[in-house]
Amino acid sequence: MSFFTSLNFTSSNEDGETELRALRIRGGDRVLCLTASGTRPLDLLMSEAAEVVALDINPAQNQLLALKVAALRVLEADELYAFLGLTGGDRMALYRKVRPALGDPAFWDARPGVIRGGVWYAGRWEKVLRFGAFGTGLIRGRHIDELFAARTLEDQADIWRRHFDDGLWRGAVRTLSGRFFWQHVIGEPGGAFLPDAEGCAERLTGAFRDAAGRFFFRDSDFAWLIFRGRHHPDALPVHLRRENLAVVRERLDRLTIVDGSLADMSGLGRFDAFSLSDFGSYCDVAAYDACWRGVTAVAAPGARYCERVFMNPLPAPVSVDDSLSADLTRRDKAIIYHIRAGLLPGKHPDTDHPPANVTRPVGVEADKILSPGDVLL
Repeated sequence: MSFFTSLNFTSSNEDGETELRALRIRGGDRVLCLTASGTRPLDLLMSEAAEVVALDINPAQNQLLALKVAALRVLEADELYAFLGLTGGDRMALYRKVRPALGDPAFWDARPGVIRGGVWYAGRWEKVLRFGAFGTGLIRGRHIDELFAARTLEDQADIWRRHFDDGLWRGAVRTLSGRFFWQHVIGEPGGAFLPDAEGCAERLTGAFRDAAGRFFFRDSDFAWLIFRGRHHPDALPVHLRRENLAVVRERLDRLTIVDGSLADMSGLGRFDAFSLSDFGSYCDVAAYDACWRGVTAVAAPGARYCERVFMNPLPAPVSVDDSLSADLTRRDKAIIYHIRAGLLPGKHPDTDHPPANVTRPVGVEADKILSPGDVLL
């Protein structure tokens, strides 16, 4: 199945607290957020945004977000965790409760196996990361326990240095960072834009070494997935934390879900903030610049943006606040990203642009659904 029509990301591998710090969302703001797993758009409902527009070229990712929204509407906290797959439970029975809240249940009716197994770990990348966690656990299980029980950051960094940062770890990262593995084993088109395997290994092993001294891995949802192969109640994304569920539920009507591309958002109105994930991971320079042109065309003057840079650090065609970006990178618990943030000049619209009148995933013309070769254009 094509990467651009399948479930690739279903849990959480980014830090929503970083987005909230970077975007400084105010009451009345409209926010554009790439959908991916749906975690960041839902996290952004913890802000005072008037509207969060979740945009993705992959309709399956938008269907996932619609399912999560429906589950949030009708399930209590423990039922929600069970339905998603974070805990055990009769998920088909819970789906029967969720189904009436879906605008169109056809997508999920056709995927009972995914529902039964829990959508949280159903994504392409979740399967890869859980497989890696299984192997890491076999080799370093006792030391993972020590890592997650470290009393101080100094202790954690020392445990990492002595028991993880070795030739076996670097070799595994090097192997799993190869373009062939990404493109032909995982089926990840972003592999075309990776540096060589040695460069990937140096970058990633350095990122983990640095993170071991910056924050406790036990507080990072991404670290739990990498090392334990699961998420933990004490390290959930912002919107799923028990204390935040009531606020998120209250604000679900502020969320709009749209199938589409960054390169053409002309019908969506003006935005005051942009949460852009690592879209550059799927771009050459021309595609990257075209997407930024699409963003700036709908940016209100002074709009804030947050972009993640993974392995393809293309030159930014917009102003970057280096100090803010460095601070956000230092505090980010997703380990593997550099953060770019700043302000966009934007344009004063000649005429008013009303918000998109879309409240659930919508159909896209066949020629608007992109192939891997099209990347984000």
